[in-house]
Parts: sequence; C-alpha cells; structure tokens
Amino acid sequence: MTKISLEEIPSNNKKPMKILTKIVFCLLLTGVFYSCKRSSIPSKGSVIGDYDEDLSSVRLKYEKRPDFDSRDNKTVRDNPTTATKDEVPLNVNNQVDKALDAMSDLNKNIRYSAGYRIQVYVGNERREVDEAKSFIYSNFPDLNTYLSFSQPTYRLKAGDFLSRMEAEKYYNTIRQRYSAAMIVPERIDVRKSMQQNR
Repeated sequence: MTKISLEEIPSNNKKPMKILTKIVFCLLLTGVFYSCKRSSIPSKGSVIGDYDEDLSSVRLKYEKRPDFDSRDNKTVRDNPTTATKDEVPLNVNNQVDKALDAMSDLNKNIRYSAGYRIQVYVGNERREVDEAKSFIYSNFPDLNTYLSFSQPTYRLKAGDFLSRMEAEKYYNTIRQRYSAAMIVPERIDVRKSMQQNR
C-alpha cells in the first residue's frame, strides 16, 4: 500500500471534499441551533385533564370574630362565651404568686452554691499572708477572706462571687499587687455573696 498525501491528489478531487466538509459542518451547526431552541410551554387552554376535588369536608372551619368599633374599641356584638377581663388575670396571678412563693421558700433553704473566689496568695510565709489579708481588708472591705493552712502552705482566698464576671472586677486590681493571684472555682456562701454585691 502506498500512502497518498493531499498534495498528490489532483486539485479537481479536493473541491468535492471541501464541499462535503462544509455541508457536514452546516448540518452539525443546524443541529446545535435546533437543540438550543426553547421548549414550548403549554398555555392555560391546553391543560390536560383538569383536577377537581371537593375539600370542604376536611378544611378547618373558623368562627367569625366580632366586629370592633374603632371609636370605643368595644365589640359591637356581645359574645356571651368570652370571659371578662377581671376573671382571667386574677386566676393567672394567683397561680403565679403561688409558684413564686414556692420558689422563694426553696431559695431560702439554699445556703451554698458553686461560684468563684480570688486566690490572692499561696506560699509558706505567715508574714506575707498577713500582709495580703490586710491589703484585702483595707482596699476591699466588702470582701470576706478565707485563710487555709495545709502543712506547709498557706492559701488566702477572697470574696464570694456567683459569676466569674463579678470576680474579675476585683481581680484586676488585686493582680496589680499580687501577680500570682487567680480566679478559682469554689463552693461559696450565697448570702455573703448577696451582701457583698449590694
């Protein structure tokens, strides 16, 4: 077999080939344009098989509200089934008062809660603990101090705070003097906490 290149083909044979490729290209282009054509949307009149069903048996039925007179804000028609304004709030208020009293009684019995204290000093020197304690008493007279000793370490904690935010108010000032100070979670006396936050 011999290979024939396009240069070797006589020029009269090249023309039908070019025409054939142009026709194929035009057919492909027409096919692309035809496939991109918008699909037709059916109009209202051409709906196939209208669906019709009576749903009135399953629909909710609402009673008509009474008409209001815009001048007096009173109902034009009196509806005997509605309660007067005095009956409902008294009943609800009595229930709320009972619930609040019960909660108050429970809260009176709560003495301790989880909270925070500021640990001011941890160390072995009794003299330094006493200095830290006098610093707290002189600068923060409303804070209670708690000193604990576990051989050979002294720990001085101050305050009874229900939240960490309350403790941070005092913490920034104490930390300027005692850099090792830190806020620690602790079981606190709720009544003392309420007195100190007045």
